[in-house]
Amino acid sequence: MTIKKTYEIGDNVWVYGITIENKITKGKVIANIDLSTQGYEDLHYIISIPTHIEPLLEIRTWHTMSQDEHGPIGSLRNLGDIQNYNDKKMRQIGYVHSSNLESDSDPSPDQIMAALQKSANSIVHKPLNLKDNKPKRKYYPRKKKL
Repeated sequence: MTIKKTYEIGDNVWVYGITIENKITKGKVIANIDLSTQGYEDLHYIISIPTHIEPLLEIRTWHTMSQDEHGPIGSLRNLGDIQNYNDKKMRQIGYVHSSNLESDSDPSPDQIMAALQKSANSIVHKPLNLKDNKPKRKYYPRKKKL
């Protein structure tokens, strides 16, 4: 898979961190900024994300935005061809894609039931020693002095 590292004005991109649910949100590149004179190596992009009030403007690099709606962000795609490492990192940030949903390493329902039976049979509890409540002190009103 090719990783898109440069974007043109008008390209659609997807970013995380906009919604509370941390879902991927579509935006559009409206400008690119070269900040190499200030010590930043990568090209920065201004992303316009439509909202109900007015567009939200975000400044992002290719590392922190996705080239398609399926994710992940560019820096996770760039980690190399190590799919297991990518999957682990994506699960750590809360992103689950279709290849993570079903795996050969998942236990079968029979294995799950066997593990539950084994754990239920191996549990030994100490006997409960219930203590009686202490009786409350009886309140005696003070005698009035004469």
